[in-house]
Formats: sequence, C-alpha cells, structure tokens
Amino acid sequence: MTQETHSMNNMYRIGAVSRLTGISADTLRIWERRYQVVEPQRTEKGGRLYSQEDVTRLTMIKTLVDQGHAISTVANLDSTELSQRLSRARPANLPELGSGRHDVCIVGKAITVRAINTEGLPEGLELAGTYTDVEAFMEDETTCDTLVIEFPFLDRATIRQLQDPAITSRCKQLVVIYAFSPSNILRQLRRLQIHAERAPVGIDHIWQLCAGHMPQQIDWTPSEFSPEQVTTESAPKRLFEPQQLAALSQISSALKCECPNHLSVIVETMVAFEQYSIQCENETRQDAALHAYLHVMTAKARWLMEVALEKLVEVEGIDPTKLPIASPGNRDNN
Repeated sequence: MTQETHSMNNMYRIGAVSRLTGISADTLRIWERRYQVVEPQRTEKGGRLYSQEDVTRLTMIKTLVDQGHAISTVANLDSTELSQRLSRARPANLPELGSGRHDVCIVGKAITVRAINTEGLPEGLELAGTYTDVEAFMEDETTCDTLVIEFPFLDRATIRQLQDPAITSRCKQLVVIYAFSPSNILRQLRRLQIHAERAPVGIDHIWQLCAGHMPQQIDWTPSEFSPEQVTTESAPKRLFEPQQLAALSQISSALKCECPNHLSVIVETMVAFEQYSIQCENETRQDAALHAYLHVMTAKARWLMEVALEKLVEVEGIDPTKLPIASPGNRDNN
C-alpha cells in the first residue's frame, strides 16, 4: 500500500479522493472551507481522511458542476436531493437495453454516478448495469462484454478478486480504474490481459475504451486493385498474437487430423507474408500500389482463417485460461 492511500475502515486520503472524483486537491480544500461539502476525518497529524460516502457525494457534486450547476447551489444538498437533480439532468437519448451490440457494466460508487449521467454513449455501446461494488455485481446475474471496475488502490487481494470465476465468466474484457498501485501489481494485470487506467479518467475516455473492444464488421470481399493508386483500406485486426499461435500449434488435439496445429501454422505463415508485403521496397508508385493491395488481401484472408481458428478452439473445448489466447477485447492491430 502506498503512503497516499489509507484503507482502514474504507477511508481514503485526499490524493486518492482527488483521482477518484476528478476534483483537484486544492479545489477540494476550497469547497470544504467555503461550502462544507463534506467533513473529512483527520489523522493524528492532521491529514484528511474521506469515507466512501464522501467520495460518492463529491462525485455527484462534481457531475452537477460539470453540467453547469454553480457549486454554491448544490454544495449543501443532501444525497437524495443530489440524486434527484442528477435524474432530472439525465439525457433521454441513452439506448434501451437490448438495442446495442456491446454490453458494458460499471462497478464503483463514484464511477457509476458519472456513467448513469453520461451525455451519451458511442454508437453500439449499451450500459447493461451499474453496481456500487464488486459484491453487488456478483450477486446479480448480468453478463457483459466489458466490465469496468473502479478501485482506490490495487494490491494482491485485488488480483485474486479479479481472477474469481464469478467475475471472469461473466465478462469478455476487464477494465480497471485505479488511483494508486505498486508497479508489480500493474505488471500482473498486464499478464492477465486486464486493461488498467490510472484515475482521473473521464467517462468519455472509458466509453472509448469499451468501444475499442467492440467487434468490427469486416468487409471480406476482394479489394479492387488499381496500379495507379495506393489503397487506403485498413487491414482487419489480428485476432491472435504470435505467442498464442505458437501455443496452439503445439497443443494436443482431440481431432486426429490435428487441425488446431495445422491451422495455426497457416495463420502464422499468412501473418509473416502480410508483414513482408508492407515492408517490401518500392521503386515506383505502381510497386507501392501492388504491395498495399497484397497486404490488404492477405490480411483479409488471414482474418477469415483466424475466425475459423477461433471456432475450432471453441469446438475443441480448449480452455483459454490455460493458453495465452487473447480475448476479443485484447485484439491488437497489425
């Protein structure tokens, strides 16, 4: 645990509160002195200690201020009145449940306030559920594509919690928002393919992170080749990383034909040519146009084979937790 975070009895120091709420420490002190927005406890040395209720209240006030309310008009409202104002301010254009293609669940007392009162979601995203804490999420039965969880700090207990099947089985991608964390914990998150963002993080940025994990519709029809024009068509994203293909090429298969082994080798070969085609030397514009065409066509063929490989892995019942296979939300660009 860092010196800036105090977790006993769920109390947080001003640095953690500033990151969780997006309110600078100086502004917090001013709001407390002028408007008595909250009354933090004090350490023996006079340092401020905030409760989780304080953090939630400050987040609600910050959201209203960002929407144009003067701090003097909302500072002394109680939680019920703040919630009522936020409900009235909530835009009516949020998508209805079931209308989107990428479900997002939000966990955390502060972040849920911003999520519920967002001014809109990127096309295709759907806010499937908001929860005050992890326990509340685990008690529900909602599943989602991306689960966003907010923590004041990260430690080994957090890592164990995030690996709980009750969480991992109900989402395809995990995004963690944190105020403080040791570097070794962040390295562990990367190994677990969990995306971590240090607070403060704007809600719009969180939506963009989720949108970036949405499955993209791929146009796999043959591209048109023009020797006079270098194509600007983007290549489909990679579904597997090199080490994942290597693992699949050596795994024991339930099929006698060893399809996962052979198919992964085919994909590896196509990836190699895909990379080669874009790095070839070009002496003329016609050369550049041809190599760009070959790159896109190879990428489309590679993508189709990767889709087949994903289905093969699913049918074979290969446990993704025992292989470094990237989830859909972790697919890297070429």
